[in-house]
Amino acid sequence: MIVDDIGSRTRELATRLGIQPPRVEEGPVPAWIAEGVRAVPQPEQTLLVVGPVFDGLAPAEQDAGLASAMVVAELYRRGKWKPLAAAAVLTVAVGVLAFLLISPAWLVIPIVVVLFPIGFVVAQALWLRGVAYGHDRRLAEVFGRDTPELLLELNARNEHEIRGVLRAYLAVSNPARSSRSKRLRSA
Repeated sequence: MIVDDIGSRTRELATRLGIQPPRVEEGPVPAWIAEGVRAVPQPEQTLLVVGPVFDGLAPAEQDAGLASAMVVAELYRRGKWKPLAAAAVLTVAVGVLAFLLISPAWLVIPIVVVLFPIGFVVAQALWLRGVAYGHDRRLAEVFGRDTPELLLELNARNEHEIRGVLRAYLAVSNPARSSRSKRLRSA
């Protein structure tokens, strides 16, 4: 893997996407990320970490993986506070309502303490579903429908790598492949 070559390709793809090109480094990428590349959004410039799996992909899969990571990073950057804000609004609203309706008032504290993390996880899962659809739509707009379809196929081949709590969370926060394909075909 030659980081300079990947960086050059990344700059070309970023130009097509109309976003700032990320920095590229070699590093560890979890086995469940089929594209072999993960985005690390940072305040100044996104970092793409490319792992050894990336080398084994076909050139079209590599391009799709790089474009995908950049689009996900951009969508994350634009909306990263939405789940936190939604959980905070929900928690405050329920907390005020509970304060008005529940006696003794101290019972509001455990309600709020339990509700906020649950609200955050649910809001984040719903937001991530939107990110997945937005990701597919953006890739299809710029590169054609074949690119997100290729990524869906690549990820389907690698589903066995996802285990435990992460698998359960991704099942809730990531729309089914059939649903994503259906949306792509209808667009």
